[in-house]
Amino acid sequence: MNRTRFLLTSAILLAGAGCTAAGSMPDDAAALQASVQRGHAIAEQRCAQCHAIGQTGQSPVPAAPLWRELVMIRDVDGLAESFAEGSFVHSDGPVQMPEFTLAPAEIDDLLAYMKSLRPA
Repeated sequence: MNRTRFLLTSAILLAGAGCTAAGSMPDDAAALQASVQRGHAIAEQRCAQCHAIGQTGQSPVPAAPLWRELVMIRDVDGLAESFAEGSFVHSDGPVQMPEFTLAPAEIDDLLAYMKSLRPA
């Protein structure tokens, strides 16, 4: 999904303008919201022990980047290959990232969550 479409979809979700008269979301918006929620769960399980994965707070490991800042300076879609290969970009420091592998659907969900951290 390109950045413009993602931002537009996010704005619709946030404003509630995408709701139908029956109160349900269009399929694309509902699918995006579900993906973001699954991505958040993956981040909580696999990443939050070192990284600040939300809009506030500091990383439990000071050298671990804050995701809300990371998504502003990195090409989030470019992380997909690193996630698929289990090779992550990180600086040398006292704590190394653990190795783990993500399934393609998990990568998509994690990236959707990371993109949701960008300001609208």
